Amino acid sequence: MPVPLGCAAGIAAATGFTGVGAWRIKTFLERIRAYKNKAKAGAQPAPPDLAIQGAEAEHAQELSWFVIDDQVMGGGSSSTLTMNEGWASPIMLGSVPQSIEFAGTINTEGGGFSSCRTLGDELPLGLPADTTAIEVTAILDARMYKLMLMTGDSWSMGLPSWAHDFRGEPGQRQSWVLPLASFVPSIRGRKVKGAVLNPASITGIGLSLSLYDMQGEDNIYFGDGPFKIELQGLRIIQVPLRSS
Repeated sequence: MPVPLGCAAGIAAATGFTGVGAWRIKTFLERIRAYKNKAKAGAQPAPPDLAIQGAEAEHAQELSWFVIDDQVMGGGSSSTLTMNEGWASPIMLGSVPQSIEFAGTINTEGGGFSSCRTLGDELPLGLPADTTAIEVTAILDARMYKLMLMTGDSWSMGLPSWAHDFRGEPGQRQSWVLPLASFVPSIRGRKVKGAVLNPASITGIGLSLSLYDMQGEDNIYFGDGPFKIELQGLRIIQVPLRSS
């Protein structure tokens, strides 16, 4: 079962740590708790067009996003979210779509990721039972990113998150259809065997730029320096259920 962040004494007892060891665990968990509260307090509401198309839960149409960087583990990477409302001009015959810009700087010394995700991932997003894939529309740089799916509190230490890599031509608006069956579950970077992803259990969605790809191997497109991805759409892909 997941261990609550506040149960430092219980963790210390379970792992056999006492004295200095227990104090370090307590300090570590307190730092995570403080970072968690600060990160969630900075959540920003997404533009209307960035609702997850096809998700049936009411709150899935008014999601807010927040950042989690490797600073939570003592790293030095940093990132920000910018919500772009877009515009359309019938006079100029042009438009700019609404988007979520996730950008920042990776510092690999003592760290290894920057990420963002939706707030309120304790409640299901309402993905239909016949969901087979998620379509992501975005403009990327030259790096490889992961779409992340959560099935419970994203800060739990005992629940897996699910990841799928995607990468494309830099600077070009593209769409990727990511099959749910291809998402890989992991807990703290370690793959979980035998887990099955149920669409109805998905409670949160996010983006990650990480030292590792979805298989836990080195991400060759990762390294120090700036990054930017402009998310322009998320859509549920369904295949009609076949009658028996």
